[in-house]
Amino acid sequence: MKASLIKCEYYQGNDTYIESLSYDLDELKIIVVIESEKRLEIVFQYPIGFRCLDEGDLLEFWGNPDVTNNWLLQIEESGWYDQESKRDGFLSKDNEVNEYLVKGKNDCISILDINKPKIRIM
Repeated sequence: MKASLIKCEYYQGNDTYIESLSYDLDELKIIVVIESEKRLEIVFQYPIGFRCLDEGDLLEFWGNPDVTNNWLLQIEESGWYDQESKRDGFLSKDNEVNEYLVKGKNDCISILDINKPKIRIM
């Protein structure tokens, strides 16, 4: 997996867990707990898709220090988007879709969106 760090002024590191997510057809909101007490809200507007997997189901990616040392990444290749793009029925492969990964200690959320996420401290 090739990934690049998305800079977040509130936190750099990997000591996070995903507290909740909500989706209302317009926005995907993910609440991430950092440093055991602070919360960040990550908002994706009009996501094309998202999935939540246990971090154990993504073991092939944990050899990459860009992934293991960070919590918010843009996936550039060999991620979920590349897997979906191989399907004939995946119509979004013709759009300029980006893939993002929000990583927690137990769960990881992959997001397909044309927009970058908005991040705010709660």
